[in-house]
Amino acid sequence: MRGAPKISSYPLPITCQKTSNHPLRLSPTSPLRLTGTNCRTRARSPAKNHPTMLTFHCFPLLPLELRQRIWELSMESRQIVYGKEPPSYYQCPWPASAPPPPLLQTCHESRGHLKRHYTKAFVTEMAPEKYTWVNFDIDTIYLVQHNLKNLHAECPMVRKIILLGIDSEMFFHFYHGLLWGMKHLETVDILHMESPGKVDDEWWTGWDSMMEAYYFRDDPVPFYTRILYPEYPPYEINPDNYLKVEREKRRKLLAEHPDWYETGFEISDSDDVVCGPNRFRTGYRRHVEG
Repeated sequence: MRGAPKISSYPLPITCQKTSNHPLRLSPTSPLRLTGTNCRTRARSPAKNHPTMLTFHCFPLLPLELRQRIWELSMESRQIVYGKEPPSYYQCPWPASAPPPPLLQTCHESRGHLKRHYTKAFVTEMAPEKYTWVNFDIDTIYLVQHNLKNLHAECPMVRKIILLGIDSEMFFHFYHGLLWGMKHLETVDILHMESPGKVDDEWWTGWDSMMEAYYFRDDPVPFYTRILYPEYPPYEINPDNYLKVEREKRRKLLAEHPDWYETGFEISDSDDVVCGPNRFRTGYRRHVEG
């Protein structure tokens, strides 16, 4: 379908327009509701309901393969909350978990085709009837750091994680290796929540050792880690900037306390100086594993 609009949500942002040559033309300007093969949906009066919501009655007439592809492209990523909320002292944001995937409840055809993309996760022996539908390809798991051990044991196939980092030292010693063992992991966003009620002007320093362990080596981890703190610069450290952030800190110390360093000591602007195997970080005792 060359030129067809990409469908990314449900209901679909398409409107029906009649022309002399084409009785039905689709354009991405207003919502359209699909009618599944067993859905009993009829067109509603725009005045009484949504002014731009239409029903695409021709959807059941499309080829099965096309309908299935449309259902697949209509899947939306969700944020799944895992575990218990941390103590209120940490002042952590704790959103409500996402509702069940709407396309699994749309009609028999959508449920039958898309069910293979979802897993019944987080089932417990105490409440086997309670579970959460999770699409590990697109859904993100949201949790506090002390729940990571349980997640690692229960769902090692997780790909996307948002972590509340309430203690960087504890995380480095007890939890960062768990992420290393999650072979399907693609992205990790850690929200720095270690300093409730105050602004931490050196927040990133607590996470530097973890970033070094992950990326300051010849075989870095395959997933992408971001540490986020919107209250104070640099606001984010990641594999692309954490060495620069550290260099800027050392450069500032050199300017303020030149007597701490040997005469003529300089700090390079190149990552190559500190990223080679078996090389020390200039001015530090830590080194990369060869």
